Amino acid sequence: MKLLIATLAMFCSTLVLAGPPASRQQRNVDLRTPHALEHLRNSDPAAYEQIEKIMTGLREKPNRAEGDWLKVNFNARDVNFSRLVFRTSLPPVQLLTFTLRDARYTMYVVRTDVTGRAQPVH
Repeated sequence: MKLLIATLAMFCSTLVLAGPPASRQQRNVDLRTPHALEHLRNSDPAAYEQIEKIMTGLREKPNRAEGDWLKVNFNARDVNFSRLVFRTSLPPVQLLTFTLRDARYTMYVVRTDVTGRAQPVH
């Protein structure tokens, strides 16, 4: 019995010292920065092609970011879209982040479909 406990203790300590299994490092690609698309085109043409399709689709219909369009059409994971937060620009933009394969992408969605109008305060 003591031998069994000692063996179990040694096995568990080996697992703790070994740590979690090694996984691929996820890279972050901030598409809001200058030259990010150009760098992506040169470093990963397949990812660039997919991002171009996403950006074209969102330009055509910006509200696609609000649904499951990225998950269904591009197998995107961890999609995070700031639905209620708009950056005050003209036109307004919203922050979108998502993961494709081994990369986490951050970009603005230009909301040409959302308009505001100024009204006097009473």
